[in-house]
Amino acid sequence: MVWNLSFQLLPGEEVLEDSTGIASTGIKPAYSVFLTNRRALFRFNGLGSSLTQSFPFTQITEIRACKRLFINYLLIKTENKDYLLNISEPDYWAGRIGEARNRYGFEGVKASPQRKKRDLLDMLTVLRKSGLLTDAELDEKIKLLDRLEI
Repeated sequence: MVWNLSFQLLPGEEVLEDSTGIASTGIKPAYSVFLTNRRALFRFNGLGSSLTQSFPFTQITEIRACKRLFINYLLIKTENKDYLLNISEPDYWAGRIGEARNRYGFEGVKASPQRKKRDLLDMLTVLRKSGLLTDAELDEKIKLLDRLEI
């Protein structure tokens, strides 16, 4: 899971579906959902925020709807942590994210070192495009990434 300051697509990524056009009933969900061909993104809708949580398919070990204290949530499990997200239609999105994950070849696949490095490089590129890294800092991080054994 990665927190971003804004929603920006990675190179080669395309949005397949999003929840912004779906009317919700009951309690307003805290997150909007964006499903791409590489990851599931959840934009926090509170306090005028543009924070986005990103879950690459390679990091999701389990996804399903669950209920806690009469509220429906989407449960996303990764190797390190479980996340409960308050979204509209958690059953629907659990199925859609699972289908996309399977369709794009991530079911049961551990991220290879090359895939992990590519994902990190993509994130660095987005940070540079957002102006959060300078060219020099980007070059330094890429050199460090090349030396790492993931």
